[in-house]
Amino acid sequence: MSARAASDDGSKAGMSAGEAHRRISITVTLAASIGLLVAIAVVAELLLGFAAGRRNTVSLLNDKSVQIMESIESGVRHHLDPAEDIVGHLQDLVESGLLDPADRVRLSDVLVGALAAAPQVLAVGFWDTALNKVIAVQPAYQPILLIEENVSDQPEFVEILREVRDVDGPVWRELAFDNETTLINVVQAVRRNGVLIGFAGAAVTMPELSQLMADVGDDFGATAFIMHGSDHVLAHPNLVSPHPDLSADAPVVHRSRLGDMALGGMHEFETADQFEEASAEGVQVILTGPSGSRRVVFRREISDYGAIPWTIGVHLPARSLGEEFRRLAGSAAVGVGVLVLSLVAAVALGRGIAKPIKRASAGAVQIAEMDLGRAQPLPSSRIRELNDQADAFNSMLNGLRWFETYVPKTLVRRLIQRAEPLRSEERELTLMFTDIVGFTSLSEALPAAEVAELLNEHFALLGGCVEEEEGTIDKFIGDSVMAFWGAPERQADHAARAIRAARAIAGALERGNADRIAKGAAPVRIRIGLHTGPVVIGNIGAPGRINYTIVGDTVNTGQRIEALARKFDDGAAATVLISAATAAAGGDASSGAELAGAFEVKGRAEPVQVLRLA
Repeated sequence: MSARAASDDGSKAGMSAGEAHRRISITVTLAASIGLLVAIAVVAELLLGFAAGRRNTVSLLNDKSVQIMESIESGVRHHLDPAEDIVGHLQDLVESGLLDPADRVRLSDVLVGALAAAPQVLAVGFWDTALNKVIAVQPAYQPILLIEENVSDQPEFVEILREVRDVDGPVWRELAFDNETTLINVVQAVRRNGVLIGFAGAAVTMPELSQLMADVGDDFGATAFIMHGSDHVLAHPNLVSPHPDLSADAPVVHRSRLGDMALGGMHEFETADQFEEASAEGVQVILTGPSGSRRVVFRREISDYGAIPWTIGVHLPARSLGEEFRRLAGSAAVGVGVLVLSLVAAVALGRGIAKPIKRASAGAVQIAEMDLGRAQPLPSSRIRELNDQADAFNSMLNGLRWFETYVPKTLVRRLIQRAEPLRSEERELTLMFTDIVGFTSLSEALPAAEVAELLNEHFALLGGCVEEEEGTIDKFIGDSVMAFWGAPERQADHAARAIRAARAIAGALERGNADRIAKGAAPVRIRIGLHTGPVVIGNIGAPGRINYTIVGDTVNTGQRIEALARKFDDGAAATVLISAATAAAGGDASSGAELAGAFEVKGRAEPVQVLRLA
């Protein structure tokens, strides 16, 4: 061999070795690919889970604030409203002739009975136009007292008589202080045959409300209160015992004198973020106090008990709200740990596996796109690792195919493809409700397996027609279907699509019934109702189980329209009623619809005009 030849062979050998060294082994490629897929899947799950968890956490905090306010308001009304009911009942008894105020014995019995039924009411009485009064008073731990006297020389009763003269309902007066107790009085004119003959009144003690605030605070780990106006406190745990500032001139305590720093400095505050849901329920959420000891305040105004509005509320450490988010962050940290472990496992798996990844990658892409129909199972292999991977992939694919049977894959794909985050919102949609006519009678004559087969075939027929018009099936309810158009993507022609789908269902049923009759089976007939209107659409449900669904009066009206279709059942395969709103929005698609009339439906004040779709 010449020296030149030897030199060439050496160069080739060196080049081959260099190229081999630069190439990445299939083990490293596979490990990196699996690791990347795992990272994408877990990170996406973490991000989606964190976002959903954060939304749920915010929603729970909003719900908690509303729940606390409703608990306090319910307790306040339970304490005060019986007094309003008593004076209203006295007016009803007199007006109906069941009680003559001149009959003092009968009047006294009624007043004593009213007190016995409402222990928080200190006194109840009747004053005629000459201001002769008969009142029953219930001192603490003492027998009920009956007092009769003329109070025409007392200006406050003259003023009350003048106030109620032109008022029909109850009137809550300013706070008063009597016998070391803050009171509130409610009065109402008493008339017979439209003529004023006097007024009834009741006095309710306030200290019990402070005990209610103490109980609510114990239940929710907060300090509850009731403000009278902007600067005075009517009820508070610190007022369970008499406060030295209370007097006839000051029946309520100034917030600066209560010993509650949060209320004392509440004039300086900032509105808390992320409480839009609570705000919609009339609950204001604010932050007050210095940065080291911030307090969050939930409050709601009620204006039913006098000219000066009351503000019910609670305050608690701001850090208690942050605790929910800290737990959420802890869950995210666990998820990151799971991600790290998954990547380590992917690399370890890649070291022991050598296989082409093109087919597995293509299958993964198809699964990510929810295109499970095109995803093909991996073939088995003589190599144990490849065979195990094929078995695992095929099991996953089989499980996902079962999964898509229970979850609308079209809805999932549309939600995945949305650019903006999904939020609950109000939007105009068109809804469809269907119901099988006489399903109970039809199913009673069939074995359970045949009933299931009948429903599956029926739902497949309806589902095909709905999806052909790009509608979304919300749920199957027994033998009924609920579907809608116009979400998650906006569809300007949602009403026309729904009408076309209803016509398609009617045609498909007629063809299917011809086959059923030929086989000796009973035909299937249905009622269909379409309605267009505003709904709230979005993620609705409990934290552990959320549905993308719709709620609102439009849903109820759509169901009622479907039920109305039974009035027009003439034996056709499908009896289709659409609302006037759907007909108007459907344009040419609703041509041929015949006016069926206007009908009153449950839950609607005005009749609903419906048309029958030919």
